[in-house]
Amino acid sequence: MHYRVLLPAGYESSEKRYPSLYLLHGLYGDFKNWSTLTHLADWAEHLDLVVAMPDAGNSWYVNSATKGSDRFEDYIVNDFIAEVDSHFRTIRDRRARAIAGLSMGGYAAMNFSIKHSTLFSYSGVISGALDAPSGLDERISEFREGLQNAFGPHGNPNRSANDVFLLLETSDKSKLPYFYIDCGEDDIFSGVNRNLVARLQEKHISYEYHEMPGAHTWEYWDCAIRRFLVVLCSKNFVHRSYLPECDCAT
Repeated sequence: MHYRVLLPAGYESSEKRYPSLYLLHGLYGDFKNWSTLTHLADWAEHLDLVVAMPDAGNSWYVNSATKGSDRFEDYIVNDFIAEVDSHFRTIRDRRARAIAGLSMGGYAAMNFSIKHSTLFSYSGVISGALDAPSGLDERISEFREGLQNAFGPHGNPNRSANDVFLLLETSDKSKLPYFYIDCGEDDIFSGVNRNLVARLQEKHISYEYHEMPGAHTWEYWDCAIRRFLVVLCSKNFVHRSYLPECDCAT
């Protein structure tokens, strides 16, 4: 399995340990996307942060209902985190571990954060495809085959087991991470992201929501990941010596 890791300035001359951010790509993407299609490397260079980006194909980051060998949830939460912790000087503790992603990866960040809340203290959902198991295949036919490979047909238990809205209903809010939600006004997932925010508010779960002009584009996600990093700095999750300015809306 391929992955990419961004290390902070001064990492090789230091002996200290760093917090980590697991950053997930979207559908039709790969582990290189965040570092090649955004300014992530510039944003993160002077943050005391290890950024780890796995490859998950078009799996929706779940253990597939139809392909027994495709166990991407197990891969991320069991194998990949252990791989990064064993090869890089990370702080191996929930309080110093965050996860985020865009689109398919935004859905996965939310799913993992609820189901494996002991692993992450912050969760960034950027343009999250949050209705992936519940009705996205009916709403956008282009995604149907991949969604049914991942979740099975409607009625399959894998659908409800990975439905973030259902999972929130039975979750212990005191154990959940802090949620950062960010979605463009004209994004194809703006409606379902607003629904998520309403549900978080109803359940008094800690979150913040950013909705800016923009759509389902890398231009928007470039700005959104910087906003998320700013939040991590403001929460003292990560120390920054410098964070470049940009033209993004704030």
